[in-house]
Amino acid sequence: MAPTLKAAVGRAVITPPVGITHAHWGAQTHTRAEGVDLDLWATALVVANGDTQVAIVDCDAIGYPNELATQIRQEINHLTGIPLDHIRVSVSHSHSVGNVTPAWYPEGGEMIPSHVASLPFKIAGAVWEAQRNLKPARIAVGKGHSPVAVNRRLWLEEQRRVVLGRNWEGFADHEMQVARLDDENEQPIAVIVSYSCHPTIMAHLNSLITPDYPGVLRRTVESVLGGKCLFLQGSPGNTHPKQSFSSLSADYHHVGKLLGLEAAKVALGLETLPKSEKLVQVVESGAELCLYRDEPGPEPDATVKALEKTIRLPLRALPSIDEAQAAYQEHVAAVAAARERGDLAKVSEQSYQAKRANMRLNMARTYAGKTAAEVPMQGIRIGSLALVSMPGEPFCEIGAGVRQRSPFPVTMFSGYSNGSFSYIPMRRDYELGGYGVWNTPLAPGAGEQVIDEAVSLLKELA
Repeated sequence: MAPTLKAAVGRAVITPPVGITHAHWGAQTHTRAEGVDLDLWATALVVANGDTQVAIVDCDAIGYPNELATQIRQEINHLTGIPLDHIRVSVSHSHSVGNVTPAWYPEGGEMIPSHVASLPFKIAGAVWEAQRNLKPARIAVGKGHSPVAVNRRLWLEEQRRVVLGRNWEGFADHEMQVARLDDENEQPIAVIVSYSCHPTIMAHLNSLITPDYPGVLRRTVESVLGGKCLFLQGSPGNTHPKQSFSSLSADYHHVGKLLGLEAAKVALGLETLPKSEKLVQVVESGAELCLYRDEPGPEPDATVKALEKTIRLPLRALPSIDEAQAAYQEHVAAVAAARERGDLAKVSEQSYQAKRANMRLNMARTYAGKTAAEVPMQGIRIGSLALVSMPGEPFCEIGAGVRQRSPFPVTMFSGYSNGSFSYIPMRRDYELGGYGVWNTPLAPGAGEQVIDEAVSLLKELA
């Protein structure tokens, strides 16, 4: 019996031009991207059953603002007819890509508009390519394990504060979720990999455009299995690799290969067409040898379904727009003055102050006069695989908590999807503060609420 599930993949290169603003680190002293280490990709998977189609896109980007993410989804809808709430646009959250929004300095900003304008069409084209090549498919799911991620919220007693380091005693989510989609002949169409770990290896000393470890992970899986690989970043708000901030290309290639080989191992062991064994005969040899024939079993679950809802998360007290604007302008002016003097140490100091002030300003502008943040949450089901996604940077306990209560055998929970938001800590994280807490607009309890909302959505999908 032919499978009723259909699937195909498409891909576009979305590497920005060399010279574009390259500003994702407050401590950096360079301004423009000075080269490309590996191309950036947008990889699109379209799955269908009957009239129901879903598109999942994995992009090498640190994040897409809500307006840009909406434009991309609308262009996909316009070109393919896939409903907006059936379209997921996710980013890997790599920190060494070019900017899609202006930075706290002007250099390279002239290249941003044309690059951003090209993205909706390139990404929609990848989805259209996949849609035009849909073929019968089957899916199988599995889990792997990798200790690459380490909790990054390190308490320094002598400084009485949380810094981003290696907290070996803190919780890190080491589970990897893997799904394999094959054609009728059990040849790979796509492998979906989800893992929770910040792509922050290429940091402030790096001036090259790179996809960080997710780019090498994908390339490793594809070299072993064939087909195309999508990486769906999980919930790494408080985890990163121990090699973070090294800025050494060899380090991100190493981490990507480690994760890619684990994903490939799991995917190789998956059978998309269930089989039942039949004893054919016993051959008399030096020992009695049983010969078997594997016969096709029942078709696997081919359900395709998508749901989207809006959740309301409580906000904490925030500074006024005027206060936040004044602080930001003060640090921007200080950066410009330090550059004029050639004082690189002061440039670095004022740049990170400007970056932090810009975060606070954006929060003040976005949530002025509000008591709750309205955040979209999307659920997608492909057979026995469930995917729940939302904007923002959830802490890893959220993803683990969702999976623990999910009715599906494999669940991929992700942030960084369909727009941008903030960090989503757990209630206990507010006690120590630190990055990921001081720069979130959310009040304590929001992380626990996300788990409940995601589980509720999963039950609807099931």
